[in-house]
Amino acid sequence: MKEVQWTGNMSVGIELIDKQHKMLIQHLNNLIKSLEPNQGLTEVANTLSFLIDYTQFHFSEEEKHMAANKYPGLDQHKMKHDEFKSTLANLEEEFTEDGATHVLADSINTLLVNWLIKHICNVDVEFGAFLKNNGIALPDEG
Repeated sequence: MKEVQWTGNMSVGIELIDKQHKMLIQHLNNLIKSLEPNQGLTEVANTLSFLIDYTQFHFSEEEKHMAANKYPGLDQHKMKHDEFKSTLANLEEEFTEDGATHVLADSINTLLVNWLIKHICNVDVEFGAFLKNNGIALPDEG
């Protein structure tokens, strides 16, 4: 399975969010690597768990900034986050029941990778544009 590479069209133009997206992609790539032969179930479990935790952190941060800045698309955006968290939970359950199977690897590639890239390039870019158009800077942007 091919790793995800950060590209310029993934940038939302907000340093804090881009930094977190790069971390999400790094953890997703770690999960992809952990599914390679000879990596062991513990590595897959630890990596999947870390990806889930980081996703929860990142989504709550985005939603906090959306609420604080009265982003009109918050409710729809949160629904998309909830969809992704549900997908992650289903994959974790699949891993717990069946282990690191080819089906799990394909699901991660299809569901997680495609969803995350599409979400960042479309939905998150809209939030970045909203912030920039309204002259809003997020904390820790330097």
